[in-house]
Amino acid sequence: MIKLIASDIDGTLVPDGTAKIDTRMFDIIKRLKAQGITYVGASGRQFASMARLFQPVCDDIYYITEGGTVLRDTRGVYDMHVIERRTLMEMIRDAKKLPDCDIMLSGLNTAYCEDQSEMFYWMRDSYRFNIEVIGDFEKNLTDEIVKLSIYHKDNAENIVNEWFTPKWNKTFKIASAGIMWMDVTGLTADKGNALTALQKQLGITREETMAFGDNLNDLGLLAAAEESYAIGSARDEVKQAAKHIAPPLSENGESEVLLKFLEELENK
Repeated sequence: MIKLIASDIDGTLVPDGTAKIDTRMFDIIKRLKAQGITYVGASGRQFASMARLFQPVCDDIYYITEGGTVLRDTRGVYDMHVIERRTLMEMIRDAKKLPDCDIMLSGLNTAYCEDQSEMFYWMRDSYRFNIEVIGDFEKNLTDEIVKLSIYHKDNAENIVNEWFTPKWNKTFKIASAGIMWMDVTGLTADKGNALTALQKQLGITREETMAFGDNLNDLGLLAAAEESYAIGSARDEVKQAAKHIAPPLSENGESEVLLKFLEELENK
């Protein structure tokens, strides 16, 4: 029996960079909870953005945030992976050499950028991030950082993979989070590892877990669940890795799968 359901957010549950969630999900989560099933959102987003997205049920779910670097709920933090500062600054200097790219650093509760770029306004106004402009990172950053994100308006993966990824991928995990984002985290910081940690915390097995995803940074999440679903609009690599294919995001594929699952469960 399924006891834990984990879902990616952008590209799986909402269109990238929006808060356009299928509002049926709030009732679905309440019905799942009534059946003793825990729901967890797993995203590259920060906690504040996710909590706002799930506001009607924000206290009822767990959160895997910042690409798997933080595991928490509204009451506290259970796991956190911090990037060592000296290495972080070296990576930042390299990332600044990438053409036409912006950098965002993620702390536990706040994201940081150096100036008021297009990325800053998008993160603040669309993703609804807590984000601050602090000027030069090396001079002004004081917070602990769990993730470095590299943004390009339409070609982040190709630009970052040209030389940055080969240089850093032995010491950090570098994963696409959509055509505009490449996320850099510690090697053990992964949505799948965070989900496994939550399974252990709750006493739930992989066989009792369902997961939904659409992008390369969701592969670990899907691998940690016996009942894995690639959303119908997912990348081909994700569809190949998943056990099932859900309808596409445009048809609210996750909601449809979960409504059918609940109907079968409640009618037993």
